[in-house]
Amino acid sequence: MGNPTTPAVIEAQKTIGTVLEQLEASTGAEVQDIGLEDMVDTDPRTGSPVVQKSVEIKLQPRKAKRWAT
Repeated sequence: MGNPTTPAVIEAQKTIGTVLEQLEASTGAEVQDIGLEDMVDTDPRTGSPVVQKSVEIKLQPRKAKRWAT
């Protein structure tokens, strides 16, 4: 099953890319992996369980660059 490249998908990719760049800049780390997972939570209005999407982002610390002196 392919992923249709619609204007909405392209815009979402740009938005996500911008957010990940900001995350890397603010943490000094690099995004190693991202994933979408189902997560069971409780609906605050009804108290019933509900399945929601959750994004997991794994960061890897950047290695400090050292110049030979």
